[in-house]
Amino acid sequence: MVLRISYFCSCLLLVVSCSSSGDKVIPEPPAPPEVVGENLFIMHCAVCHGEDGKLGASGAKDLSISNLSDAATLKIIKEGKNAMPPMKALLGNNKNISLVLEHIKKLRH
Repeated sequence: MVLRISYFCSCLLLVVSCSSSGDKVIPEPPAPPEVVGENLFIMHCAVCHGEDGKLGASGAKDLSISNLSDAATLKIIKEGKNAMPPMKALLGNNKNISLVLEHIKKLRH
């Protein structure tokens, strides 16, 4: 019995030592802001507006032809309008909201 326990402990030690090879996990660098804005838009806005801003599902406006000011667009993003719900809670903070605004502006003609 002692031999079995000793053998088991030796095998376990071997597995643990082999699995921790000392390789460090290198975190990926943070995504550039324009990528973050595009990803947030795709996750939260594209279902109605489309990835190119032109979808118009559920009465969503065509963002590619919008001529709203930044302030007006930010207000709609934060507070919602008509069938569009407020996105402030989903986007989490003003930085993310600003990144989505910058992405929307890139969709305009």
